Amino acid sequence: MAVELAELEAVYARHRTLHEAADWEGLGDLFTEDASYLDSVYGWQHGLPTIRKFLADSMRGLDDWEFPILAVAYDTESGTILNHWMNRLPGTRPDGTFYDVPGASVLTYAGDGKISRQMDLFDTARMFAAIEEWSADHDGAKPYPT
Repeated sequence: MAVELAELEAVYARHRTLHEAADWEGLGDLFTEDASYLDSVYGWQHGLPTIRKFLADSMRGLDDWEFPILAVAYDTESGTILNHWMNRLPGTRPDGTFYDVPGASVLTYAGDGKISRQMDLFDTARMFAAIEEWSADHDGAKPYPT
């Protein structure tokens, strides 16, 4: 499905704005009724009600985390949006570097401002190692709700 670049840019800008605002319900509204969402930790989520619940549940308590975008690419021939981002835990290490793990997302645009599939991919072993390191540097605290 060929798509105009401006249309892909607009849906991604809305996606990013909702994500940065932690508006998980609004972000869920960007997906089609039969959408699928893959998360490296939680696996596949299928259907809009399941995706909405997943977004709210998986992001709860991560208010201090950041997800800076490093790069975005658009494929107008397939309607695909690719982005490279970081899972960044709160604060920095004693040496000033971040506790973070790179990730990438593949979003499939369905038209009419809707996304039919999103795949968030990152190294879960590296993510758990970063969380363990963060916890060790913070007297055993967790960077998410327990």
